[in-house]
Amino acid sequence: MRDDQEFAQEVIRLLTVDDLLRQCAVPDDLAFLESLKLRLNGECGDDEFAGEFERRLRARDSRKSAGRPWLSRTIAAVACVAAIVAGGLLALRRPKAETPEPRNPPRTTVAGGHEKPPGGGLSALTTAIGLAMVVKLDDVLWVPREGPHPSEGELVASGRLQFRSGRLTLSMLTGVVLVVEGPADFELVALDKVFCRRGRLRARVPKGAEGFVVASPGSAVIDLGTEFALNVETDGKSRVMVFEGLAEAALLDAAGSPKRTQLVAKSKEFELDPDRDRIAESVARPEGFVSTSEMDPRSLVLDADYAATVLRSGPRGYWRFESLADNLVPNEVAGRPPLRVSGPIRLTDPRQGNGCAVFEAGAPEQFLGTDALWEVAGKSGHAVEFWFLSDVFSHASLVGLLPPEELVLPGQFSRYVHTLLVELTARERQSLNKPASIRFLHRWPLDTTVGCNLFSQDVYVPRRWHHVVAQKNGVRMDLFFDGVLESSMPIVTEPPTLDCRLVVGRRSPDTGDPKDVRPFVGRFDELAIYDHQLSPEEVLQHFRSASQRAHAD
Repeated sequence: MRDDQEFAQEVIRLLTVDDLLRQCAVPDDLAFLESLKLRLNGECGDDEFAGEFERRLRARDSRKSAGRPWLSRTIAAVACVAAIVAGGLLALRRPKAETPEPRNPPRTTVAGGHEKPPGGGLSALTTAIGLAMVVKLDDVLWVPREGPHPSEGELVASGRLQFRSGRLTLSMLTGVVLVVEGPADFELVALDKVFCRRGRLRARVPKGAEGFVVASPGSAVIDLGTEFALNVETDGKSRVMVFEGLAEAALLDAAGSPKRTQLVAKSKEFELDPDRDRIAESVARPEGFVSTSEMDPRSLVLDADYAATVLRSGPRGYWRFESLADNLVPNEVAGRPPLRVSGPIRLTDPRQGNGCAVFEAGAPEQFLGTDALWEVAGKSGHAVEFWFLSDVFSHASLVGLLPPEELVLPGQFSRYVHTLLVELTARERQSLNKPASIRFLHRWPLDTTVGCNLFSQDVYVPRRWHHVVAQKNGVRMDLFFDGVLESSMPIVTEPPTLDCRLVVGRRSPDTGDPKDVRPFVGRFDELAIYDHQLSPEEVLQHFRSASQRAHAD
């Protein structure tokens, strides 16, 4: 928390204005003026401005007639302005504070060649005010404005975006992917709404984010679990087409309420004309709408000695995803079990570079796991390490360790309760979890009503490789993200040594249970499990072995 005087004075000023507004209903003007005097003196000090302001208000109040009951409100409104002016005068009199040195040095460049900003990258505050992240810019020619335009990997808050040509791909923190083609003029309003004055847009809305709205002058389209496109012209006319699922289009009245509505089914196209108050079906022409964004995933390019470096750290299991035989991924540690592929997971062609596991969209049943139980050391500690690339923001399980069901306490929400879980988060209405971050969960005893959580300070970037190490040693749990220790906390209850099932890419191995699946969609590589902790130096060395050299397939 900031403790400098300038920040404190600014907080006092804002609280003063708020309190003065609440006092507008005070019937006793003299009492109000006395309170105002005290507040102005507290704001400005015992100076000439506060005294002169009080004298003028008292003189004005003495001329008040019985037919002017609104004067109290007038005085209060003027007082608000005065408080603001006083704050401005006070700020002018303050000596300019020196800019403090960053507490953290610039961070190492992440996979993909993009450097994280100084001071720990994208902070929790930035995450809180951001609505979407710029995933890709294709030859975007921005309309000039004050300040910089967003670049790839940046969070974007609410506001207007205008560009003359090119294509912009955004990933909302809810997981909605929005592709906009110029010339375009649109505004991010909320996590579930954009307003388009002109342009061609396409939205893909995942399960759990239904209700996404694209509004335009006089009309709007709301998603009902779909992929749809909308073309908005400068004259207010628009055309909508649904490519998957269902949407509802509407013409709006002056208050913004729907006066005419139309359900739009898959492969149907409708024209919306607010001026003529008409919604009419037209011949479907998919080529007339913006296409899905072509985003070739980046390959994770590793140093030649990366595998040897990991093996020197002594993992109990290490899977590189370079080959697949009989649905089994071999273990690089001799005598240790392979990973079994369940579902349509495939491996990239190793002849085109480093291999990895690909989790495609639309297959929530897929996961990786071990057939046998895995002994997880308690007191001596254990760690999991891996690289991942997520296609979008989503609530998705990455790696989980599940003890036997007989150890789960009775009355749980699920018979699958993790003692260790590393997952991705997204913005969700019914969750306190920090969005767009890595969550590391520890549970012991196996009770879903409690848990110890760590969250990464930086956000993960869709379509970019990230490195994660999550570890426990019986008394503490640590979360490393892209080579840096981001979070740490003591463990209240020390678990014993447990035999656990390893599950990757899904919350549980039960493909017959569709509830709360949390499927991962993206790429996964270089999974290692240790029966001890890694040192910060080891984690950083592993991260740097790939951080500079990711490229497109």
